[in-house]
Amino acid sequence: MLWLTQIFGRLHPILVHLPIGILFLGFLFECLGFYPGYKGLRRAVQPTIVLGTVSAIFSALSGYFLSREGGYDDRLIVLHQNFGIATAVFATVLCFARQSIITRFPEKKKRKRIRILLFLPLIMLVTVTGHLGGSLTHGEDFLLPPPAANGDDATPAVKIKSIEAADSAVLYGDVIEPILEAKCYSCHSAAKQKGQLRLDSEEFIRKGGKHGVVVKTGVADSSLLYRRLMLPLEDEKHMPPNEKSQLTSSEIALVQAWIEEGASFDKRIQAFRQVARIKGFISSLIAPSHSNDDIPTEEVSPPDEKAVSALTAKGILVVPVSEGNHYLSVSYVNDRKVSDADLRDLLPLTKQIVWLNLGRTKITNEGLKTIAQLTSLRQLHLEYTAIDDAGVKALASLEQLRLLNLVGTNLHDEGLTHIASLKNLKKLFIYKTAVTSAAIEQYSQKAKSVTVDTGSYQLPVLSSDSVVYKRKS
Repeated sequence: MLWLTQIFGRLHPILVHLPIGILFLGFLFECLGFYPGYKGLRRAVQPTIVLGTVSAIFSALSGYFLSREGGYDDRLIVLHQNFGIATAVFATVLCFARQSIITRFPEKKKRKRIRILLFLPLIMLVTVTGHLGGSLTHGEDFLLPPPAANGDDATPAVKIKSIEAADSAVLYGDVIEPILEAKCYSCHSAAKQKGQLRLDSEEFIRKGGKHGVVVKTGVADSSLLYRRLMLPLEDEKHMPPNEKSQLTSSEIALVQAWIEEGASFDKRIQAFRQVARIKGFISSLIAPSHSNDDIPTEEVSPPDEKAVSALTAKGILVVPVSEGNHYLSVSYVNDRKVSDADLRDLLPLTKQIVWLNLGRTKITNEGLKTIAQLTSLRQLHLEYTAIDDAGVKALASLEQLRLLNLVGTNLHDEGLTHIASLKNLKKLFIYKTAVTSAAIEQYSQKAKSVTVDTGSYQLPVLSSDSVVYKRKS
């Protein structure tokens, strides 16, 4: 019996549209029936109301059984349920009231007005019930959303405000929570709990959802939250859904680091073992490394599906950089043991890959010979790899490169001279390298359009801030 009611409840999204369409159709027939050319439609009004009433009753019942599965905002579900019942009841009343009008009101003109007036409360009930149903599934601001933010305002970077220094920030409250809010709350918050999961507070994150605990502290790969982020984009279990805004590789890496070190909700960044790595990702998050110039405007053919599948099968993150084109971002954040030979898997996607993250992998100078063939690259992350000056020299063919991250590599002054050949470079990260201040000064004089980041990870105060940020006690 429980199985049958569950199936019946899940038919609600199908059944719920029937009374909406049928009752509105009955109202339309009633209105058109007053015109000479459409008098015949009057005969269809009563059967339409009866059919709409029956479908409203079944819809209300199925909605009740669906609500018992949980996963919805309690306040909204009660309102939606009450208005749904009221719709079914009033539709039933209308069935009998409309029939009794003929005997009670012999005057035709008066009957017409009363018939229309009887329909108006029903139409209002159907409208409000439908709106509440939409709010349950799509969020309360679905019908009248707030003014659309521009691309930058919609990113977590804007929500990470007034942090004066990365060391003093609390990783969850100041970084992870804004990421979840921007990319996950639309499906997992008070307004909507897909999979009976909420991610908008410590209590609900620890509780998990229908599929169990989502964060296993200390083990990112065993945490459902992280695993879903790393699934191939075409996988139906990948989160966020592929039609939603995706997490960047830096955001995913921050979630990974947070889970690996205990998923603390009050620990400051300076207390983490991976503090340097975390600060590096936060820096790129606060001051986004990509701009419109980092995405080519030229059209490119769709990527080879077999090549993409071969990468994603190894846990490599392959996602589109934006809608409306076929350019790709490839990140090895989940495959640190990648070898130089493995990089040949990228060659079938030479034209499509524009962002590549190989940070903290095992690649060497030999692997950069393969990378040098990806001539469409605009962002390249090589931080904390074993490459040195000779390897950097091989990158001279990457004429479209806008960003190069060499933090923690064996780069010296000689390597910086090789980088000077990259004429389109805009940002260069060389924190924790052996490059001298004199060489940096000399390079900056020649490449004035390049911003050289030497590791000052002071997070900027945004111009929109007017108050000093303080955490709640």
